[in-house]
Amino acid sequence: MQKKRFIQPFRQLRGKLTLSYTLTSVATFLLVEITLISILFGYVSANVSTIVLNQLKQDAPQAAPYFVHGSPDQEALTAWLHVIAPSVSNTGPFRGSPIFLAVIDAQGRVISSIGTQPVAAGTPLQTRLSSQDQANLQRVLSNPSGTTSTVGEEAGDTLVAITPIVEINGTMHGALVMKILQPDIFQLAKGLLQLIIFSMIVVTTLAAITGLIFGSLNTRGLTSRLKSLSAAANRWSEGDFSAFTHDRSQDEVGQLARQLNSMAEQLQQLLQARQKLATLEERNRLARDLHDSVKQQIFAISMQIAAVKVLLKKDADAAEVRLNEAEKLVRQAQQELTSLIRELRPVALEGKGLAAALRELATGWAQQTGIVANLRIDVEGTQTLPMSVEEALFRLAQEALANVARHSKATLVQMHLLITDEAVTLSITDNGQGFETTSKGGMGVGLLSMRERMKALGGDARIESTPGKGTTISAHCKRSGISVPTGEEQHLTSQNLPA
Repeated sequence: MQKKRFIQPFRQLRGKLTLSYTLTSVATFLLVEITLISILFGYVSANVSTIVLNQLKQDAPQAAPYFVHGSPDQEALTAWLHVIAPSVSNTGPFRGSPIFLAVIDAQGRVISSIGTQPVAAGTPLQTRLSSQDQANLQRVLSNPSGTTSTVGEEAGDTLVAITPIVEINGTMHGALVMKILQPDIFQLAKGLLQLIIFSMIVVTTLAAITGLIFGSLNTRGLTSRLKSLSAAANRWSEGDFSAFTHDRSQDEVGQLARQLNSMAEQLQQLLQARQKLATLEERNRLARDLHDSVKQQIFAISMQIAAVKVLLKKDADAAEVRLNEAEKLVRQAQQELTSLIRELRPVALEGKGLAAALRELATGWAQQTGIVANLRIDVEGTQTLPMSVEEALFRLAQEALANVARHSKATLVQMHLLITDEAVTLSITDNGQGFETTSKGGMGVGLLSMRERMKALGGDARIESTPGKGTTISAHCKRSGISVPTGEEQHLTSQNLPA
């Protein structure tokens, strides 16, 4: 449980980016550190002689005050050598005491000496040097200005550095000489490794702290911007395309935010256009239904009432027959209006699915019209369909059944809904009087609107009818649907309003 709590923050974007910054900082710092240390040790290894000589040259002037009136103070010089020994022998890659560190007079005799193999006082130092270093010593002591310093290698991997001891006034009292073992490759590698390990701990700690602070601050703004995008996307998924993200930066996230805002605005405009189109389609259908049914029935009722007015004074029985006929037409008009009101209910499909909605439609329509309606449903896989597909097929079934009730004089209607993994098919067949589809008035506005609904979903609707043998309407579309209104569809729909 504690392990999960520790890992959980690093599974989020901010934790991942912070960890990435931290690791990058640590790796960069270590790389720079190792590079610098390697360069430093490379320089030291290549300039060991120069480093030793420069350190001696810095310390040599300090010995001049111990030469009082040309007579050196041996004890004071010995104490002084013990003071400077650590600095000259531990310079750069050197570790440990020198073989000897000696102060000599102008004739080359040892005044004072310390080290692992010190030279006795009064001993000519030339006896402890190679021929090359003897020549170097002679060259230093023979230069009265005291400006010559030398360093050379002897057998056994040793270095001998010689520098003059000169007063401020230019008087040379002698020389400071050091013989020391050169560090071997293993000693250099060991020193390098120790330095890297020590500095790695310090640098890693500092780099980790720096990376955590920088990563946390840097990712805080980024994750905040991404959360804003996520919140807007959640509102878009709920159908609220009025939500926008406000990110004015010029980086990729800011560009993405502006593109998504543009997409949301276009979707909002598209939905508004579809809503207007759907409203127009519904108004067209209602106008058509009112024109084809209620308007004609009201006209017939007015004709019957006009006839009754004439017959009331002449033939009361005939007038009563006309009134009965008018009453029958009124009831038919009421039934038509009731049917239209039911079609307006927005809950026809909500929470039911297409199959259940078609069952209720067929049952209610059969009770209202007295025509037998049978429904068969075949489903392969899941029954769930997109709302656009369900609504289009449901409206098509309403249109088809309305046409059957008004025009076919049928006694039986067979409905078949087939849902496969790829497509949805709905067929409606009646045993009515049929009609001639090739005639000028064969394809009415209602039948054309069925075809338009299916084409809007990437499908089609076919009407097959023969006079005296009934009518079959077969509609099909892809299971996923398309439901994208085109300019042609809007143009056709706007022309469907009957006079």
